[in-house]
Amino acid sequence: MEGYWSLVIFTILGQASAGMLMLLSPFANRTADDSRTKAWVACILLGAGALASLGHLSDPAVSFYTITNVGTSWLSREILFVGLFGAGLLLWLITLNAWIRWLTSFLGLGLVYVMSRVYTLPTVPFWNTLATFWTFLATSLLLGAITLLFLDALRVRDNDEARRGLLLGWHPVLIVLAFSFQMLAFPLQIMLAQTPLCTTLIAWYLTLLLAGAALGPLLFVRNGFRQSLSENRLFCPCPIDIRAGVLLLLIWAGEICGRVLFYSGYTWFGM
Repeated sequence: MEGYWSLVIFTILGQASAGMLMLLSPFANRTADDSRTKAWVACILLGAGALASLGHLSDPAVSFYTITNVGTSWLSREILFVGLFGAGLLLWLITLNAWIRWLTSFLGLGLVYVMSRVYTLPTVPFWNTLATFWTFLATSLLLGAITLLFLDALRVRDNDEARRGLLLGWHPVLIVLAFSFQMLAFPLQIMLAQTPLCTTLIAWYLTLLLAGAALGPLLFVRNGFRQSLSENRLFCPCPIDIRAGVLLLLIWAGEICGRVLFYSGYTWFGM
């Protein structure tokens, strides 16, 4: 399992970056400064993930040659889409153009799809299902939504009206929906519960995501409704950015556990 940590980091960070763009285009209201902040975060996530992926190569210096089989290799296509998505992010960061943002969001969706195809191998039945793409897409939406929620919570911390709007906005709804999609693929993941290690990981995975992606957003919405009906009275003394930060840590930790489970499937079901 030790050799797959670079891929765990790469796929998680890359999908979080793609998820941010996929959600920014249709949902978020943006000012120029706010857009640039989110563009920077998405670029940093993708860049860090791409650097982490080099750790899986025996000789990172020859990584360029892995792109030479785009016509036949999904791995080469994955590298190509990382480059295209990264170029789109940088161009959007510079211009903040809405059309470029939309184009980059579609490139992000393509990256998630290509990532999933890399792992649909007949020799690994646990990966060789539609659930792989479904899980990757749900991870992208879940991590993208919680990261955007945290960034928006930092921005509206001192604005009562905007803070209430964030509590009742699209972020909690998308987080719960993405979590629900994630759980639809869970019956396949439960097949890994064949050793104590896997049972422990599954327990952590479920506990962290239930707390961060199910209970947490529902409490957000509940608090927003109570504030709306009670003339701005605060029912939770904890600042909204702290609450969003806690959910961020819970969901990211849960997704990392889930991705470790995904890669451990190769050990028992693969060659």
